Amino acid sequence: MKENREEYQNEKEKREKRLLAYADMIQSAVQQDSSEVIRQLVEERKRQKLTQQELSDITGVRTSNIARFEGGTRIPTLLMLEKYANALGKHIEVSIHDKE
Repeated sequence: MKENREEYQNEKEKREKRLLAYADMIQSAVQQDSSEVIRQLVEERKRQKLTQQELSDITGVRTSNIARFEGGTRIPTLLMLEKYANALGKHIEVSIHDKE
């Protein structure tokens, strides 16, 4: 019984380590992709000569959250990306691809 418990605990610890490593890898990739999308959206906002306050008024998202979004301090939700894009007359496309 004690051996089963130890074996279970060892397997649990290994699984948790694998999950953490995977989560870190995925988060890093998502952060990079998000940064590029955010960069393009901010560039478009500036091209349209809209301020963060004006975008806030259009989207209903607080100006402080727009600033955090543009600063890239958080990974945005798809809803946030879509709100921002819609305010600029754009839309977000999501696609699924095989890994390279």
